[in-house]
Amino acid sequence: MAKLTNGVERLRKQLYREANALFRTEEYERFFALPLTKKRARFYMIQRGTFILGRRACWAYVQSRAPFDVKQLIWGHERDELAGNEERGAADHYTLGVMEGRTVGLKREHFRKITPCDGTMVCALAWQHSADRLPWLAGTALLGALEIANADEIIKGGGMSHRIADKLSKDLGIPMERQPSNKEHVAVEDEHSAFLFDVAKNHLKTQDDYNQILLGARRTWMINRTWLGLMSVEMAAI
Repeated sequence: MAKLTNGVERLRKQLYREANALFRTEEYERFFALPLTKKRARFYMIQRGTFILGRRACWAYVQSRAPFDVKQLIWGHERDELAGNEERGAADHYTLGVMEGRTVGLKREHFRKITPCDGTMVCALAWQHSADRLPWLAGTALLGALEIANADEIIKGGGMSHRIADKLSKDLGIPMERQPSNKEHVAVEDEHSAFLFDVAKNHLKTQDDYNQILLGARRTWMINRTWLGLMSVEMAAI
């Protein structure tokens, strides 16, 4: 396989470009153009709970097959997600989502009792299948590419969490201070977006490695784009 020259910087530029392009796709534009009501926000937050739990499984699938140094990077990332951050006084990310649900009238039992819609379930399974079956290097991109698309320093106009926070504020009058999940994600995503490039520094050596990372990134963006498109259909009907 051909040796890659300046691979990490070339990869960074390409992934930044493609991540920004996501927000110009029909699915993303339709999702963010849809006005939020409390009922629509409740639906989204319940579905997001399934998304969060599914992501935890995906990180574990990739960690089980990755080299030791990548296992350590994943462990560092997942500490906040699974256990919260004591220094910032932040709960684990699933609990933060439940707490945020209170702003639109959701209680913890709603997250336990309401089943995910078909679109959320199919996309969650698609992510988990990909995390389990892709080569581990492509799997790290499946994980890390969503972090890139959520980072305000990378995405012009703000990442996913920031844009959701702005909609909750604009459409429902819920300020960022009352959005613990979005507030935490906005705070950490610029740091989390470095994960994939930290992996690439040690493991991006050939053009084949480069292609594996692009495969994983494009796969996760395809699934997320599909999920948001399905969310738009379901939410528009509410």
